[in-house]
Amino acid sequence: MKIKEGFVTREIADTIVAVPTGQLVNEFQGMIKLTPSSKFVWDLLQEDTTFEELADQLSKKYNLDIHKAKADLEKFINNLKASNLIEE
Repeated sequence: MKIKEGFVTREIADTIVAVPTGQLVNEFQGMIKLTPSSKFVWDLLQEDTTFEELADQLSKKYNLDIHKAKADLEKFINNLKASNLIEE
């Protein structure tokens, strides 16, 4: 899975956002506010990866129990899928 191509991330007034560019503006109008940990996952999703790989990287980066990392990751991925932002 990976994020659809055509998004850029920016930091605006201490807030990290992802915004669509090009034709994606027609599909997704708005922006996505990212926390530092969700930005970390967002960056990993620029390349095709698996849920397990993401959870492992998130767990290592933030010193989380793998079960906590998976639970948090599942919520984030489900939100991205609900907005049709993930290619599988």
